[in-house]
Order: sequence, then C-alpha cells, then structure tokens
Amino acid sequence: MFETNFDFDYNSYKLNAVIDCFHSEEEELRMELINHMEKLYDELVPPEVKEQIDQEMMEEHNRQWQYDNCFALIHMHNDDDEESYFVAKGIHSLYDAASFYYHHLLDMKDEYTLDCLVEKFDSYDYLDNPVFDVLSDAQDNDKRISCTVDYDFETGILTFKGNGEQESECYDLNFLESAIERAERGGVGETQRHDSFDADIEWYINQSQSRYNGGENEGSTMHL
Repeated sequence: MFETNFDFDYNSYKLNAVIDCFHSEEEELRMELINHMEKLYDELVPPEVKEQIDQEMMEEHNRQWQYDNCFALIHMHNDDDEESYFVAKGIHSLYDAASFYYHHLLDMKDEYTLDCLVEKFDSYDYLDNPVFDVLSDAQDNDKRISCTVDYDFETGILTFKGNGEQESECYDLNFLESAIERAERGGVGETQRHDSFDADIEWYINQSQSRYNGGENEGSTMHL
C-alpha cells in the first residue's frame, strides 16, 4: 500500500559485480538495499517526523480499509417520482456525500434519469426497498455500513446518518454546495478543506437549532 519505486544510475560493471556476490539472486540484493534504507531512515529522520509519518500511514491504512470493506446506503428521489435504492463505495462522511453531489450530481440531476446518476457512483449495487430498510436498521451494529444518505432532489434536501450517530440530520443541498465551494477554494490541503466544511456544518446546525427554538417554519432554508 505504501511502497513506491525510485531509480538511480550506477556503474554497470560495479552493479554486476555486486549481483555476482549475491549469486545472481536479485531479490536478495533488493532486500539488502531495503535494509540499508531502513537504517538510513532510523538514523536520519527526526523522531517528530517519524511520529507524523506513523500517523499518516495509519490514516492511509484506515482509508484503504474503509474503501475495501465499507459502503454507504444511498436513496435518491426526484420530482418525477423516481426512486433508487443502492449501496456504493467511496462515501464515508457528510463531506464525501456533499462533495460527490457538488462534483457529480449537481449539473446532471435535472436532465438525467436516476439510473444515470447512480452510475456515477463507485462499485454500486441496487437494492429493493425492504432490503434497504433492513440494512438501515442494522447500521448501528455493522461497522461496514459507513453511512446512510438520502438525496431528495424534489425538496432539495440531503439527509445523512453516519455510523454511530443517533439521529439523521437534514441539510439544504444549496447550503452544502456553497460549503464545498468554500472548502475547496484556493486549493488548500485535505485537512484544511475538512476543517472549513466542518465549521460551516457546525454553523448550519446552530442556526437550525436557533430557528427551531424560535418557531420558524421547518420549510425555510439557509444559505451561506
């Protein structure tokens, strides 16, 4: 998962002589070179950098495990009364669901069928409604089900429930579009994008709670 390749020039006569010392077993030579690289890493890289690298490797491992083993339950509905129930990989958070909408669904949702939209997802499989409901009920006890997402293009609402969350939350799709635009503005890194998006979501939830406590209509929407 974490391996990479690099090439360098070396005198061919000397290289052949070294290979001969390993009885032409290039795999043994490769392992010897890897061991030397590990020694250089241990000797040269500062402890704080090693700690950061260990953290990045763990995060990458977790992302790979998520991609290989986890999936989202997704329901889509449009104003033509079409509905699609399916599972798909690559959606593990509200940020993922909002980003996917912004980049892949926003410009297509009013012109294409739901089947065309479903095909934009990675490794999808259709479900019928009863099976979808059974899996939704099992989400809290199955770590493979990363989230449940409902894209309602008729009302302009995305409903999201992450694994381990007690309740679903509803978000205005126009708001999520703006939040993703703000997060990705300026080409910042992944951590900064997520921090920006999370800050907007926190604001949205606080505003929603304030409006609810103030008795405003549930049908009103908020925009950045």
